[in-house]
Amino acid sequence: MESNKHARYLIFALGAAVGSAIGIVVGALLTFWIGEETLRTVQRLTRRISGSDERPNFEMLMQ
Repeated sequence: MESNKHARYLIFALGAAVGSAIGIVVGALLTFWIGEETLRTVQRLTRRISGSDERPNFEMLMQ
């Protein structure tokens, strides 16, 4: 019974480690593939949508 518990913890730890490693590699490759300029554009768009952009929202001024 005790070895079954130990095997489950070992499998869980291995799965967590492998999943983390794969996530880091995929994230790095995706960032490299997309490019820095695209990431800046996405960040700017998110800031503009959330309202934390420094630029005035002219649509709001026209109301």
